[in-house]
Formats: sequence, C-alpha cells, structure tokens
Amino acid sequence: MSDAPIFGTLSSIDLFALGINLLLLIFTRQIVTAFRPVKDSTSVNSKVWTLRLINFILFGVYFFQLFFGGWTSQLSRTGLTLLIAYMVVNFLHILIIRKYGRTKEIDGTEYRVETYQSEIFNLLILIISFIIVLIVVINIWGVTDWFKTTSVLGGLLIILFSTKDYWAPDNINGLMLLYNGDVEPGSIIKIAELDLVAVTIETTLTQTRFRDLRTRHVIVIPNSKVRNSKIEVLSRSPASGLMRYVDFKIGYGVATEEVEAFLTNVWLEACENEKSINQEKQAKIVIVENGDHAVVWRLAYWVKNIYCLYDAEFAINRSAYELSQQSDIALNTPLTHVMDTISSS
Repeated sequence: MSDAPIFGTLSSIDLFALGINLLLLIFTRQIVTAFRPVKDSTSVNSKVWTLRLINFILFGVYFFQLFFGGWTSQLSRTGLTLLIAYMVVNFLHILIIRKYGRTKEIDGTEYRVETYQSEIFNLLILIISFIIVLIVVINIWGVTDWFKTTSVLGGLLIILFSTKDYWAPDNINGLMLLYNGDVEPGSIIKIAELDLVAVTIETTLTQTRFRDLRTRHVIVIPNSKVRNSKIEVLSRSPASGLMRYVDFKIGYGVATEEVEAFLTNVWLEACENEKSINQEKQAKIVIVENGDHAVVWRLAYWVKNIYCLYDAEFAINRSAYELSQQSDIALNTPLTHVMDTISSS
C-alpha cells in the first residue's frame, strides 16, 4: 500500500509543523542551554523535559490524525500554536534577562539572575502571550462567536478570581522581594523558623531558590512563605567580616587567665587551618553565664568569606578539642551536686 493516502491527510502546514517539532525534539537541550548557565542544571532539566513533553504530545496528535483525521487537524494546530508560544516566551525571557538581568558569581558558580525590571517585563509578556494564544486558538476552532458574548470573558475572569489565592500571593511577594533587594541573589540569609542558613540563588515570580550552606543542597521555597518569615541578612556585614561565636562550658575552679589563654590559642590555631577567619580582627573572649554546673565562655570571631561560615565554626571546634587534650581544661560539662548537711538533734 502506498504511503501517499496516509500522509495525504496532513496538510503542508501540518508537515511543516511536524518537521519543526522533530527538530525541536532533537535539539531540545541545545536550545534550552543556549543562553543558560551550564551549572544551573535544575532549571535546565526542568525546561528540557517540559519542551520534550510538548513534543511527544504533538507527535501523538499527528499519529492519530494520520489514521482518523477530522478534528485532530484543529488539535494539531492548537498544539503547534502552544509550542510556538512556549518557544517565543522563552526566547523573549532570554532577551529580557540578558538586557535587564544580571550575572552574579555565587559560591563559585556563575548565575544569570532576575531583577525587578526583568520580572515585570516577563509578567507582561505572559499576559500578552496568553491573550494572543487564546485569540488564535478560538480562530482555529472556528468559534469566533465567543467574542460576541461576555460569557467566555466572564468565565475567564471567574477562573482567575477563584484561583487568585494560589498564584497571586507568590507572584506579588516575588516582585516585592526583587524590588526591596534584601533577599537578592548572592546574599546569605538565616530563617530560624525554617532552620535555614543559605545563599540566595534566584528569585522568580513564584519561588526563591537557596543553597543550604551546611548540606549544599538546593532548597526551593514559595515566595509568600519567605516574606512571611523573619529573615536575618548575614551578608550585610562590615568590612571586618561577619561576627560569629562558639560557646564552651568549662567547670568552676579554672583560673580566668588560663581559660583566656586557652581560647586565644584555639582561635590562633583555627586561623592557621581555615583562611576564611579574619586573623586581623582579634577574637573576643567573654563570660556569658555562670551556670549551675559550669561557666559559659564565648569565643567571638569574624569570618571574611561568609560562604565558609560553617567551615570556620568547624575549625574552631576542632582546634578546641585538640588543645583541650594538651591541657587540663575539660570541655565536657561537669555534673555537680551540693549536699545539705542536716545535724541530728
């Protein structure tokens, strides 16, 4: 049997769309990574699989059209319209972020990040693209009478209003985060209620991506949750660096001068082992509490490279343990009891 009758069900437009769809499927990753940072694998993989899913859906539509025809022609053109719209929106997004975004090196990795202006333009493009796609799809299906009634527009407004609690808060909060600039890419933040100390990677209209400084994992949090939390911006520290401290519980009976000398040596050895600690800023040693079982001593130090604040803390603790083995100062909290003497009558 000849292939002509089968492929004859496809118009020249469908054949052109099929060829474009095939090329997009083959070169998906190259297209997505054309202007994206190579190391930003999470965002790249998400876009790659989204585009491939659209490709496979369109191939399925064309397959059914070969054998059944009819309404699948409109469906295939609708899919082509959505595919073109997706590609155009992403291409415009690339142009906008190249013009209005900025490139920042965050913890050794270069990221191209959004700004308030770029997200505003992206939002406008999404709205305009949605309107254009809606008009084209209505014309493809030949239901232009919908333009003459308010029922369709009313229905769309009802859908937007009823779903505003899902999309509006994150979008509004995302724009506010970008506008305020407190949680900008590269900043180190601490959110105690989320047990998070992390570097900010990217803020979009819906979510903010962080890299946890302890685990190095990427953490994604909705914008509304970020703005409703108490945020400490650690990166806005003076030239001397970010002040950090470690507390030690040392038993009573040890001379003050001896403890101060011990903690000073701890700081000096940690400076030699960890370059992120500011050696030019002398450590500060104070007593913060006279507890029931021990005296709480605090060793305050300054970190120049805030991305390594946990490395600095680990170096302090290691030095304290090693030097404690060479001295008579124990770091374990002693257990003390006071017995009342009751004289017998």
